[in-house]
Amino acid sequence: MDTLKNILSLCLALTVLAQSVRGADAPVAKTADELWQSIQKKEQKQLPSDRAQIGERLEQLRDALLGFEQQYPADPRRWDSKLLRGELEYGLARADNHSTDDAAFFALTKEVLAAPDASAETKADARYLAAERRMAILRTSESVTNGPARAAADAAIQEVREKYPDDPRTFRMQFDVAEFFKTRDPQAAELIFRELETNKFPQVAAVAYQDLLVMKKQQNFGKAPLDLKFRAVDGTTVDLAKLRGKVVLLDFWATWCGPCRIEIPNVVATYNALHSQGFEIIGISLDQDKEQMVKFTKAAGMAWPQYFDGKTWGNEISTRFGIDSIPAAWLLDKKGVLRFTEARGGSLGEQVKRLLAE
Repeated sequence: MDTLKNILSLCLALTVLAQSVRGADAPVAKTADELWQSIQKKEQKQLPSDRAQIGERLEQLRDALLGFEQQYPADPRRWDSKLLRGELEYGLARADNHSTDDAAFFALTKEVLAAPDASAETKADARYLAAERRMAILRTSESVTNGPARAAADAAIQEVREKYPDDPRTFRMQFDVAEFFKTRDPQAAELIFRELETNKFPQVAAVAYQDLLVMKKQQNFGKAPLDLKFRAVDGTTVDLAKLRGKVVLLDFWATWCGPCRIEIPNVVATYNALHSQGFEIIGISLDQDKEQMVKFTKAAGMAWPQYFDGKTWGNEISTRFGIDSIPAAWLLDKKGVLRFTEARGGSLGEQVKRLLAE
């Protein structure tokens, strides 16, 4: 099974597995093959927008995976199940602001790599997941330019590059790392993009070229206040110039974006906690259906103005700012200057507090 980059894709795959175990919409699978094959056959279900429902769904899915492992303890696919469950438990812990057992997960990936009955594909998954977890740890590290977290992440990424040089996941990981380093270690980000520019696959090289241009453009954004003014969906006029003195999050998102939906409860909670202290959010929706977007924002408690033009990836504001993937969360300081380009997850609240204190 392909490595699941984020909790949405994990959730979608596990939803099918849980349905198979519970017998929802189909007869209960009687064999391991039937159970596992059903993962590929079931339609993917959309994740609910309510935070509590998300947690409940993920807990059910975790239990379903554990049930597969207990029912078929000698099946080689138990390693896939354990890896998926490890990622799921990580997502649940992060959602509840609990500490994550990274040591146990790394021990699991080593166990998978040493297992004689684990497939080559599963072992590749283990290496990629370990590298992604190393990057997740680095994202919350006090120093991203040096130290043990950086060294461990670099080593893990180098391992997948050496073992799987032509795997699309390797390129994706390199792009993700370069994106992370754009504002934290621009020199390292540029080196990655320069290397990818010479990739033998034309599409990879072309994307790297464009990303490098975007990075150079965004670096200029960090030198002067951003200029942005528009009429929001609710009819109000949004003007960054009039928000000087406040910390502002530009949230590029869409209802069809799974990772965006996962992140929204965290954004809403941060807004509710810090809005009274001077924290504002401006949504830039890449949706095509205005009514659907408005309905979703109301249900999710997204009580901030939204820009919408129905052009999805041709969105005028996201295009102007060089946004090529979502969710993208830009955090501006009180002067309107771009300070963080990945204001997400557990780091969002701390970054906002830091800028509010300046």
